Amino acid sequence: MLTGISNSNGEPTPPMSPSGRLFHGFLEAAPDAVVIIDAGGVIVRVNSQSEKLFGYRREELIGRALEVLMPERFRAAHVGKRRTFVADPQPRSMGRGLQLHGLCKDGREFPIDVSLSPLPPEAGILIAGTIRDMTAQRCLEGELRQRTLELEEADRQKDQFLTVVAHEFRSPLAVLTNLAHILRSPQASAAARQRAVDALERQTTHMVRLVEDLLDVSRVRRGEVSLRSESVDLSTVFSKAVEMDLALVESRKHHLEVVQFAEPLWVSGDSTRLVQIVSNLLTNAAKYTPEGGNIWLSASREDGAVAIRIRDNGVGIPKEMLSRVFDLFTQIESGADGRAGGLGVGLTLVRQLVQLHGGTVHVTSDGPGHGSEFVVRLPSLLARPNAASMAFEQHCPTD
Repeated sequence: MLTGISNSNGEPTPPMSPSGRLFHGFLEAAPDAVVIIDAGGVIVRVNSQSEKLFGYRREELIGRALEVLMPERFRAAHVGKRRTFVADPQPRSMGRGLQLHGLCKDGREFPIDVSLSPLPPEAGILIAGTIRDMTAQRCLEGELRQRTLELEEADRQKDQFLTVVAHEFRSPLAVLTNLAHILRSPQASAAARQRAVDALERQTTHMVRLVEDLLDVSRVRRGEVSLRSESVDLSTVFSKAVEMDLALVESRKHHLEVVQFAEPLWVSGDSTRLVQIVSNLLTNAAKYTPEGGNIWLSASREDGAVAIRIRDNGVGIPKEMLSRVFDLFTQIESGADGRAGGLGVGLTLVRQLVQLHGGTVHVTSDGPGHGSEFVVRLPSLLARPNAASMAFEQHCPTD
């Protein structure tokens, strides 16, 4: 036989009426936990969902204070809130704008939403609390907030990108305009025309490189970069990279020292992309080293890998920026105008290309004014493969 609501002493009331049985069926069919308390906050009834949610058997809860289901730090304040509700018992939601938590029998806390409803007067002063586990929703809300932050950061980077691109292309375009005037001028001497042609070549080469870096970053992100893997002699890579950056190094009056290898160093990779890696790191060192500074380029075998080191005595990197220098469009302040030039994509491309080669790259610096050192580690070949080894096309996925 079904019994009615037990009182706080656990004594059963008379058998249920048909309406009571209907209420009992509704209570047990509810999708959420339902806890009924009296005016003093004592639990008089719970449904099966309450047992599942909090880990108690219902006989363990009947007759106990409701506060047993909440973390201790909230209990004192809840007593006052409960009394306020009893004074004006109107249906309401407690979860809106609040961070409510439930407490399981095993001590685990979890976020909840609570709706309160007074029961009909004939039932006495009883309050039904509907409790919903909000763990999944809070996780979704956290993911949504994170996604929103990522979209805001992407929008900020887009604006930064447009500003940087406009700045980087405005200067060489202005130079090209001036060079065009010189080349058109009938009064220009042969020497002036030659200097204009040389400058024209430097500026166009600079702009082409900027565009190529941007396109390469985009290609790598889309997984559209193919490496032509072969055995590569690092001395050849260094020679080509230095040749590419020699004009920039000389224009800034830097001293570039290429340390001779103690032994031949061979790696497996794409020769063109390896040159691009070293060249981008040399360009970065030249940009962030004041005029007349020193740059060192070296390589050695370390723990089964080949380590390429590019060190300078330039402006250095603040500690808080060390983890960000490889991020897209990141630039370190340098010089009187606070900028070193460039789009801030060179180091991003370096990291992507190194990872495609199965290697790693990291940077160290003792801080502003103390220079920096970039170290690229690539899998080493102990010796040059025999002539039967063939280069092959390898499609590389993104990182």
